[in-house]
Amino acid sequence: MLQTSGSRRTRSEIEDADDSDSMRRTRNSTPDINSAKRARTNGYHASQSTSNPPSHQPRSRTQDDGVEDEDSEDDGEHTDPEAFQPGAIVRVKVANFVTYEKAEFFPGPNLNMVIGPNGTGKSSLVCAICLGLGFSPKILGRGESFAEFVKHGASSAEIEIELYKKPEEPRNRVVRVRLTREGNSKDWWIDGKKSSPGAVNSLVKSNNIQIDNLCQFLPQDKVSHFSRMSAVELLLQTQRAAAPEEMIDQHEKLKRYRREQKTVEQATEADRERLTGLESRQENLRAEVQRLEERNQVIEKIDVLKKTIPFVDYSNARKEHLEFKKKKEASQKRFRQLELEVNPTLKAAEKKRAYQAKIATAVKARHKAVEQAEGDAQRVASKMEAIDDQLSTAISSIEAERSAFKARRQEIQALQRKIRELQAKFDNEKPVEFDPQEWNEKIQAKRREVRDKNTEIEELRSRVEALREQATENRNRQAEKEQQLAALDTREGQQMNKLEAVSTETHKAWKWVQEHQDEFEKEVYGPPLITCSVKDPRYTSVIESLLQPDDFLAITAQTDNDFNKLNRQLLGKPMSLAFVPLRKADGAVQRHPDIPSSELQRYGLDGYALDFIDGPETVLSMLTSAKSLHKAAVALNELNEEQYNTILATKKIVSFAAGRNNYTVRRRAEYGDAAVSTATKGVQAARYWVDRPVDVSARRELQTEIDTLQQEWETLRAPAGEIKESVKRLQAEAKTAEEEAAKLTKEKGAIQSARSVLLALPNKIKRDEEELEAKMSYITEFQASVKRNLNQQDGFVMKKCEAALQYRDQVVKIRQCHQELLEAEIRYIEAKSDADSLEAKTESIRQHVEDERQQVIQLEREAQRVKERAKNALAACNEIAASVENAEYYAEQVERGLTVEGLEREIVAEEAKLEFIHATNPNAIRDFERRQLEVDKMKDKIGEADEKLEKLNRKITQTRSIWEPALDSLIREISDAFSYNFEQIGCAGEVSVAKSEDFNDWAIEIKVKFRENETLQILDAHRQSGGERSVSTIFYLLALQSLARAPFRVVDEINQGMDPRNERMVHERMVEIACREHTSQYFLITPKLLTGLRYDKRMKVLCIASGEHMPDDYKQLDINKIIGIRRAIMAAG
Repeated sequence: MLQTSGSRRTRSEIEDADDSDSMRRTRNSTPDINSAKRARTNGYHASQSTSNPPSHQPRSRTQDDGVEDEDSEDDGEHTDPEAFQPGAIVRVKVANFVTYEKAEFFPGPNLNMVIGPNGTGKSSLVCAICLGLGFSPKILGRGESFAEFVKHGASSAEIEIELYKKPEEPRNRVVRVRLTREGNSKDWWIDGKKSSPGAVNSLVKSNNIQIDNLCQFLPQDKVSHFSRMSAVELLLQTQRAAAPEEMIDQHEKLKRYRREQKTVEQATEADRERLTGLESRQENLRAEVQRLEERNQVIEKIDVLKKTIPFVDYSNARKEHLEFKKKKEASQKRFRQLELEVNPTLKAAEKKRAYQAKIATAVKARHKAVEQAEGDAQRVASKMEAIDDQLSTAISSIEAERSAFKARRQEIQALQRKIRELQAKFDNEKPVEFDPQEWNEKIQAKRREVRDKNTEIEELRSRVEALREQATENRNRQAEKEQQLAALDTREGQQMNKLEAVSTETHKAWKWVQEHQDEFEKEVYGPPLITCSVKDPRYTSVIESLLQPDDFLAITAQTDNDFNKLNRQLLGKPMSLAFVPLRKADGAVQRHPDIPSSELQRYGLDGYALDFIDGPETVLSMLTSAKSLHKAAVALNELNEEQYNTILATKKIVSFAAGRNNYTVRRRAEYGDAAVSTATKGVQAARYWVDRPVDVSARRELQTEIDTLQQEWETLRAPAGEIKESVKRLQAEAKTAEEEAAKLTKEKGAIQSARSVLLALPNKIKRDEEELEAKMSYITEFQASVKRNLNQQDGFVMKKCEAALQYRDQVVKIRQCHQELLEAEIRYIEAKSDADSLEAKTESIRQHVEDERQQVIQLEREAQRVKERAKNALAACNEIAASVENAEYYAEQVERGLTVEGLEREIVAEEAKLEFIHATNPNAIRDFERRQLEVDKMKDKIGEADEKLEKLNRKITQTRSIWEPALDSLIREISDAFSYNFEQIGCAGEVSVAKSEDFNDWAIEIKVKFRENETLQILDAHRQSGGERSVSTIFYLLALQSLARAPFRVVDEINQGMDPRNERMVHERMVEIACREHTSQYFLITPKLLTGLRYDKRMKVLCIASGEHMPDDYKQLDINKIIGIRRAIMAAG
């Protein structure tokens, strides 16, 4: 059921309206390019579709097939070209654009009424004008991509717009653009030549086309934006629409001057405050500066005294240096004289010391000779000891070989006895008879018997296992049927049966969730079909009408992880169920409707659907989130007309079910409060939340299946026992055969071993004889070895004798060396005694010489120290003299005979005086001077700012004196036209400028009065209704018509939401204003018109029709002929 303005309509009307609305909202819902659906305008000329249709040449006249007065047939065919303003639209041609395959429009120079049902492509003409002149899709409010405007199924679209020429131009200008879907690209042509977007923008700007100004171009999706436009923005757009370009520039200059003025004033005010603070701080710091200056004088004096010290110190050091220099020269002279006197004595002592050293060297050499002789003797003795060790080793080797010879002789005797025994055994015993093939056949026969028995046992076991599996499966099926039988008597079982009857896949899914409930983070709830119920069964049907089948079967999770796990398990590969509704809810049920439940009865409603449902909070939360059950009202009885209209007037109840009907209210905010429709559907009998009796036939079928399964189980038990007995018998026979095979194998091995030993005796005797022969050869080798060892022993004895003779010679040599050493040591003692005697005599002489030497060294050091002191003092003096202007003053202080001690005492006195002069801020003077510089700079800066402000004031006054009167004059003209428009409909209105100190805040102020007992009130969204705001908007736009600088203006569906009275009055004024001579071109797009509206010869009506039944030849749908037929019928009636 669909309702508009409070009256109800049939269901078919609702569906037609919904279809038309969806067609208007959806750009892509166009027919296939090969379909028969075409759009036609009064000026359409059919032609063959090509991938790149040729551009029309500029026209010197336009073709007009619009609706005309019957007395002016010639005017209907030809429009005076001079009536067009420069830049006006003469022709629009589109191909594969939005809903159009191919269409061409020929608007008139004045008012153009574009009419047609919703979805036929009226707004597409507006889109073509916008995009065809190089403006962005954002202006339309219908998307951001040019590719979205290419017809479905086509790769590209084309728009061609012909603009009326300027007086100085020879022909009309034609702009063509191709929109390519792939890559969202655009190609431009101007007058048939390839061009660029910049050239198109320049052409548009030169003709003052303002598609980006809502006062000039108001598309359908921007109608609400105009009413929300701020008063400041409205002033700017009004100037763009009606004022000369210089007025807009002057306004921008004033805004810029005022911004600069405010910036300078704020900065200057801050600078003045800062200057006051700086001057105050300077005055507070003046006393501190005076104290610091006195203190600095004392410090300066101390500095002078300290700098005088180096000059005095240098003078004193120089005098001392000269004195020490004289003393050093005298000391050096005495030292040289003393050296000449003591030299003969010292030389004799040194000669004796040299002789002592020579003897000491000889003693050392003879000590070395003794050590060398003793070492040689020791080496000969070590050689004798080594020969003794070799001799002992040779004797031990001979004894060891003799012992080994005895053992080897015993082994030979034992080997000879063994050979005799083996030979006797071989001669006396006979070979045993043995047939290995016969024994192997006996053993293999027994083993085959064992394998056959085991194979037979495995086959019997497989049969037993198969019977056991069949019995287990039988028992499982029997238990499952018994559970199903028991479930028929429980509520849970009945609910699960109900769920399985409604959806087998949801039944499988919920069964899996129950089995794995502990694997989820939080509890997962089952479908509302089995977890919820209706408290009062009378309301079951109306409540179920508010829900869809998916709502009854939805499984509800509480966390994202649980939801994802369900999604993967149920809908993914593990189970691959085709359809199981899954939802997520947080458990919080919304129970705060706009209208309390206690107030619903006065509307004829019993309560909200949520109040009648019982179930888990989480499931109820899911239902309220999905279907808003806390806002959907229900009632058992039908509503009367008054209750129905009252509910619609509240605007707070959008869904309710009463009696046998379910209602859904829809509102179109863009068309005002009156655009309300209601969809109605019937309430069906409840089929989900109803109790069902136990199915007796299902119980009987389950019991029959259980009995059948029991009989099958008894049948499987009988053969199992017989098979088990056969297995035991076969196992015993296999064990006996296996034991016999083992016994035969053991006997075969014993006989085979005895025969092998006998056959191996000849080889063994041969090996022993070879071993005996090898051992006999050892005796010969032993005798030769003993002879070699005896010869080696004799050689060692001879070497030992030679070493003893060498040792004797070394002992003699040692005795001789000791004798020579003794003689040298006696001579050393005599030389040392003589040297010590002379040393004692020269000791006093040496000490006297050393004392003189030390005195010379000491004087040289003192002289050097004083010299360094004088050098350092001189460097300090030079530094002071180079950096201080009054260096002569310090030289005079030296000539006055000052001392360093006196200067230091004077410094101490001045420093004591300094202690009594305190300064809390040691940086006061520096801060005072630095701040004084800031004060001077700040004064200069403030002066420059004052001059700049004076210049800005002059500029503002000068510019305002030009701009403000022109603006007041413009707004007066707009206000006069606006007031006149309102007077024609019995209302009042005026337009003024709200002025402010800041030119950014200047704004348009529109006041209107629609009732006699009211005063003029500012137009806004709170005081006036949607229809009143629409009337005010269109009247304001009409007031701009005679002042408009743009060559054409477009308004799309501005009359939507107006009541018939306002719409008729607005149309009357629109025709009157837009059809005047020398006014700009006007386009009004509307899906509906009232009957009996005013018509003017200068206006043109473009009727747009679209559909699959449109003829290929446009002449078969000639509007003029249709109107003529209509007039003939009316005249005949």
